[in-house]
Amino acid sequence: MQYQEHAIVLCTRDGYGKHLPLEFCGQLCRQLAPMMLGSVRMAIEGTSSHTGAPPLWLRQATDVRIAGISGKRHENTILHLEAPILGEAAEELYQQQALWDTKPAPQDTAIHVLARVMKDVRTGDAGSPLYDLHLLKQISHIHALFEHQLIAMDLPQNNNPRMHAFTRVDEEVAKKASDLSEHTPAPRPVRVAGQLDMIRHSTRTFELLLEERNPVRGILSDAEKMETLKSFLGQKIVIAGKAIYRPSGSLLRIDADSVAGGRNESKLFEKVPGPVEKQPRPTRYKPGEQAKRGVPRFFGQWPGEETDEQLQAMLQELRK
Repeated sequence: MQYQEHAIVLCTRDGYGKHLPLEFCGQLCRQLAPMMLGSVRMAIEGTSSHTGAPPLWLRQATDVRIAGISGKRHENTILHLEAPILGEAAEELYQQQALWDTKPAPQDTAIHVLARVMKDVRTGDAGSPLYDLHLLKQISHIHALFEHQLIAMDLPQNNNPRMHAFTRVDEEVAKKASDLSEHTPAPRPVRVAGQLDMIRHSTRTFELLLEERNPVRGILSDAEKMETLKSFLGQKIVIAGKAIYRPSGSLLRIDADSVAGGRNESKLFEKVPGPVEKQPRPTRYKPGEQAKRGVPRFFGQWPGEETDEQLQAMLQELRK
């Protein structure tokens, strides 16, 4: 399998150069590895997480190795990595018809994919198809790297020598990821009917055409149900599962738990409902502050020594 060499530039407060502390290097790698895996899975499957062990193609595609560390003392650190070419690591998937437009080019690597994800996060793109809530939370956790030594790191976006495009990852990216995850609506149960237009067995993904032939992405949670899904190709089906939304509130995908024929299904189900509005956070009062609100706010200590006539006058005043 062919590996591509990459150089990631690390800017640190102490200017480690090639003398990178073991603990710092370990913390960095523990953050990068799951983000690369989630980014590649998101780009190809449409989801950044799934129960169970990662499939072989994903393990191969994210088998990134450290090739060396360079840089002069009191200067930036150059972390040299080797990453597999996605077209070879996931050869079977790249021989199939593309289901999502987020599928990376075959000459790309997991590092390129992560760099593009970070680019969209940095710009605060609430409608990006490159991340879901799970991946955003992973990215927000990198804030721990910037609390001590790391100032920023530059990730290469491509292999084009004429376009040395890099994505800068710093504390601002961690904050943007946290903000985007905060604004991402919670999943909601849905029942949706539409024409089954495309299937990819290897990733359990499919596409439905709803009213006015609007396409909707879907992922079947149980691979054993793929044979059932295949039997409905080109037909109208009904799926039940959870709608997953982008930070913008638009639909990202449907995680389907069940599938059945939908020939007689009502047209009411040919539209995916929008997200449920988040409930406002309950007001939290400091100890003793509650006694200054509500009824006591108007009447002082309650019950008090006011006469019935005084209370009636106060109530009359409140109604004005």
